[in-house]
Amino acid sequence: MPEFENPPATVDVPASRVTRIVSVDAPVATVWRCLVEPDLLAQWLGDIAAFPEGVAPGALGRFAWTGEVVLAARVLDVEPQRRFAFEWAEGILSGRASSVEITLAEIDGCAQVHLVESGFPLEGDDSTRREALRSLAAGWTVELDELVELAEGLQA
Repeated sequence: MPEFENPPATVDVPASRVTRIVSVDAPVATVWRCLVEPDLLAQWLGDIAAFPEGVAPGALGRFAWTGEVVLAARVLDVEPQRRFAFEWAEGILSGRASSVEITLAEIDGCAQVHLVESGFPLEGDDSTRREALRSLAAGWTVELDELVELAEGLQA
């Protein structure tokens, strides 16, 4: 079983974007389940992932971290086993929502996950914006490491 050293998320300050690419020693189908099945989604992204209407374009949902923040979410696009995109914002969806796009590819029998979160309504000078983006990147580094662990564990 290969063990990948996945690099941390990176930031692009001018574009207000966070990016991370990770390799998962599991098939794309397994990783896809972790993205769109709310019970699995909640195991790696937040403590609650609720999509009462299902995970389909236009569906509304929420993510929550116990004792912390609740994010309202709307599914933007779903291409089975290829792409999952949503927007989210603290409290309610508004012009302050950012968008998250997760694309999957199969490389040598393993899944590659490419995440981009963009559209942050950041304020302040470059230094302030950079620190805010670095904090978001640190969060995605942790969350995607949890996705890798979950997906690989489902294959064990």
